[in-house]
Amino acid sequence: MAEKILILDFGSQVTQLIARRIREAQVYCEIHPFNHIPAIDESVKGIILSGSPCSVREEDSPRVDLSLFGSLPILGICYGAQLLAHQGGGSVQASGHREYGRAHMTSLKESPLLKGLSATGQVWMSHGDTIKHIPANYKIICSTHDVEVAGYAIEGETTFGIQFHPEVYHSTEGKILLKNFIVEI
Repeated sequence: MAEKILILDFGSQVTQLIARRIREAQVYCEIHPFNHIPAIDESVKGIILSGSPCSVREEDSPRVDLSLFGSLPILGICYGAQLLAHQGGGSVQASGHREYGRAHMTSLKESPLLKGLSATGQVWMSHGDTIKHIPANYKIICSTHDVEVAGYAIEGETTFGIQFHPEVYHSTEGKILLKNFIVEI
């Protein structure tokens, strides 16, 4: 049974790019719709929650029961990060303006997810909502000039959320971040 990473698709335009980056790192992955999750067996080594055009603030937005994944490592990207924060008791609010385009990290905290990334690496933002407050057991691991919660880790878990898109070309060190998650974590 081959080891794999599951990517749960919430409707992002770039979910296929996440899979491509993972496969470029020589790791097998599968994309599944968020509402058709396959059996979680010992071959699943991690879960990635994709972005989405939806808002977690909407009553009918896509949701997933996180308890299905036990203690598996989870990486939430954009909407996935907002979903983890929202379901954990944090606050996600509409941004004052849609954050779209290049941004630079302005602070990095020590985290296995960010190992080897430069302190001012370029990332790509594309979101209309932003995480305003994180739950008490979450810690911010990176920020940008405009986004305080650009990335976080849940203490005592291998669960991470990032507001930016490491899978796109404009996130210059995105491959390193994804490899940290799929290989090291």
